Parts: sequence; structure tokens; C-alpha cells
Amino acid sequence: MTATKRNSSVELLRILLMVFIVIHHIISSVVAPNFSNRIYACVDVFLHTAVIVFILITGYFGLRFSRRKALLLFFQVLFYSALLGCIAYFCFDIGTRIELVKSFLPVSSNAYWFITVYFQLFFLAPFITKMFEQLTDRQYLQLLIVLFVLVCWFGFLWKDSVTVDGKNIVNFIFIYLLGNGIKRVERNKPSYFLFSRKWSLLIISFLTLCLVGFYFLPDRHNLFIHAIVFSYKYNSPFLILLSIALFNVFRTFSFNSRFINYMATSSLSIYLIHEHPLMREIIYVRPFNRLIQVESGFSLFLIIMGYALVLSFCCMGVDRIRHFVFEKIDNHFDR
Repeated sequence: MTATKRNSSVELLRILLMVFIVIHHIISSVVAPNFSNRIYACVDVFLHTAVIVFILITGYFGLRFSRRKALLLFFQVLFYSALLGCIAYFCFDIGTRIELVKSFLPVSSNAYWFITVYFQLFFLAPFITKMFEQLTDRQYLQLLIVLFVLVCWFGFLWKDSVTVDGKNIVNFIFIYLLGNGIKRVERNKPSYFLFSRKWSLLIISFLTLCLVGFYFLPDRHNLFIHAIVFSYKYNSPFLILLSIALFNVFRTFSFNSRFINYMATSSLSIYLIHEHPLMREIIYVRPFNRLIQVESGFSLFLIIMGYALVLSFCCMGVDRIRHFVFEKIDNHFDR
């Protein structure tokens, strides 16, 4: 598979996705848990596209396994997990000894569910991609339909154990296949209208209007909750379609920024730092538990957005320092 040149529009999208995740966690964990606020619930559906879009990007560019890449990713995760676990336990007296030990086993202990599933995909992707390349267009479409039935029909609608909420390798393979399929169509049919920017913007507008409609659903029979749950889960056809459209909008733009490309390489650190199982209490749970007692409405949402942006920038800055130190150590051992 030939290497694909990445443009800064997609790299900017990577950073925005991590900001989305920070805002999502603040809303769903502290500000409006269990869809207790209709406006926040509708906004949170849009934010929830972040994980799916990230895997779409991965499938679009393809994962090329190497031991060096695997080790670099593992040590990045281990560094933040162990360091923040020790800070939480010894400095803030948060967590138990077992949780501290788990901080040193971040992948196998499922400390970060996304990282655990991503590592599974990382090891499987080279074989999956090679299989994809051998399939005809007809076979490729048939495989997509089979996975769609497993993920969305059995998993989402009937809650079969194959993928109840989409947080597992089966759904990630399906999303990876979709991303790879977008690249396949772009290569074979570059003017295909379904993946055009105008069509994608139309889909986003229509699904956004659906969310606005959900807001006005009556309370009887929990219609609002049912509608939000339908559009919220990672194996929801609604969320998957919205994610594809969002990715296509950024994919069809093209510009080059060395700064964005440089910072995007540290975007994963935003997730690893703010969503550490123990430190999340200090980073955003306690601060916003106090804040919601004095702030509300649109001003609170602006504070959440500002906090997420500042926190994301700080996390990427910290990771650039970590990367510099690790690079020096790596060069030393190479010599």
C-alpha cells in the first residue's frame, strides 16, 4: 500500500477531535450526566463522533505495523499512566494500591478503554488491510454489509454480545473498513458524489436538524431519551453516518501548516492526560463540580470550551517536551 500524504486539514481535525473528547467527558461526567439536560445531550451526540472519526482517519491512511511504532505508542501510554497514577496516589491520596498497580499496566488493565481496543486494532490492521486489498469491489461491499449487520443490527438494535455499545474490536474493524473504503472510492472514483463536500455538509445539516427535533420531543414514554440513545452509541447508524460526513468535509479541504502537523503528533496526549482513571478527578471532575454551583447556561458552556482548548494546548505542550526527552534517550541508546 503506497504512503498517502496527509494534509493539515486532517491533522487539524485530529486535534479538534481530542478537544471534542474533553468537552464530552466534562458534559457527560459532571455537567449533565445521563442526558439530564436536553441541550447538552444534543450537543454531546455531535461531540461523540470523535472516536469514530479518529478510526475513520486511521482506516483511510492505513495502519502499518512495526515493533518500533508499537513500542513508542506503548511507552507513551505507560509514561502518562504510571506518572499520573503516582501523582494521584501519593500527592492527592486518590485511588487504591490495586488501581496504582493498574496504572503500570494501562493496556491490559483497560485503564483507557480506547487505547486497549486501539492496540488490538494496531496488531490486526496489517492483516486486515492486506485482506482488503485482495477483495474485488463486489466482495468489499459484501463484507461491509456483513459487518454492518453484525454491528448495527445484532449489536446496536438487538444488543447482541458481539458489540453492545461499539466499544470493542468488532466495531473498530467495521469503522476501519469504512475509512479504508473511502480511500478506495477516492482512488477509483474520485468524483463520486456521495463523498463530496457538498453532500457531506447536507448530511450534517440534516442530522443536526434531527437533533434539534429530538430536543422538542415530549417527555412521555421517555421519547427524548430513546432518541438520544439511538443517535449516541458508537455502533449507532446515526452517529456513524454523521462521523463519515464530518470526516469527508475535512478530507476534501487541503492546506499545509507545519505547526499544525507538528502539534497533531501530540494530540493523543490530550486523551491520555485528562482521562486518566485517577487524575481525571483533579483535572476536571472536582473543578466543574464546584463551577456548576455558580455558573449555568451559555456562559458555562463557553467556560467548558475555553477550558478544553487551554487544557488541550497544555497537554500537547507537555507531550512535545516528553517527545524531546524520549528522543534524546533513544539517540543515546542508538549510539
